[in-house]
Amino acid sequence: MLNLTKIQTLAQEYSPQELFAALVWQRRFNEFNGEEVIKDLSENSHLWASFLFTKPIFAPDEHGLSFGGLVDTLLAMANYRPMPESSI
Repeated sequence: MLNLTKIQTLAQEYSPQELFAALVWQRRFNEFNGEEVIKDLSENSHLWASFLFTKPIFAPDEHGLSFGGLVDTLLAMANYRPMPESSI
C-alpha cells in the first residue's frame, strides 16, 4: 500500500534528478552497477550538466532529441526485480 505522507515528503524534499538517481543506484544487472554509476557521476560533475538514462530518438525539436522513452525507462527501473544468477 502506498504511504501518501511519505511520497509527499519525498516529492517535496528531493528533486526529480535525485529521485531518478536513487532508482539508478538500486539497479545492478550484467556489468551495470547503479551505485558505481551514480558515484562516478557525482565525482565528475564538471563533465556533465545533467543525466538521463533513456534512449534519445531524433525529432525536430530545439536540440534534435526527443525523450519519448523516458516514461518507459522509469517504469522499467521502478519495476525491476533482480534475477537469480542461475537464470542468466
